[in-house]
Amino acid sequence: MSIFTELRNPALVRELERELNTDVVLFGFDGFAYFGNLQAIEDCRIAILSPAIEAKCHAVEILSPGGEILHVDFTRVDLWNIVAKGTAIVRDPFENLDASLESARTDFEEATERTESRHLVRVLCRMVGDSVVLTTLGGFSIEGTLIAIDDCLAILSNTDIFVPGSSTPISDRRIRSAVVNLEALTSVSGVCCC
Repeated sequence: MSIFTELRNPALVRELERELNTDVVLFGFDGFAYFGNLQAIEDCRIAILSPAIEAKCHAVEILSPGGEILHVDFTRVDLWNIVAKGTAIVRDPFENLDASLESARTDFEEATERTESRHLVRVLCRMVGDSVVLTTLGGFSIEGTLIAIDDCLAILSNTDIFVPGSSTPISDRRIRSAVVNLEALTSVSGVCCC
């Protein structure tokens, strides 16, 4: 069984179908992040992005794991590769990113079944209402208030999203909520107030 079969989450695709014609950031298991306006979903698997309304440029922005931003006219993204999505975007999340992002490459072994994430989901269910930090395949770290867990999705508000190799969040209050594919969960942490 491939890693993409393990990651596919029909609930995440249904969530995205409700986001048509809005700006989204899609975070891939490979460490890439895609910022654009969600135009359509083909065959319940492929998302079509056009330039975002809130973007500073008239292009879809693709953030590589190494910190480079690519600009393209449109892109098609395999939703079976998506570990999280950012929504309620008020400004371009990739604007003024630290150009010195270091590449953080992580190698993943393909497993026949990701049973370890099931235990993490059970722990996470007891943390609804708390400030949490979730890490996913691809090296993304999403920090925020856990609002709900539904259909193997974690819904967070007031989010800070860190891409691989960065100590600066791309969200910086530009992305107000995030939905995380719990099939791609690698760790769950609580946030202490110091």
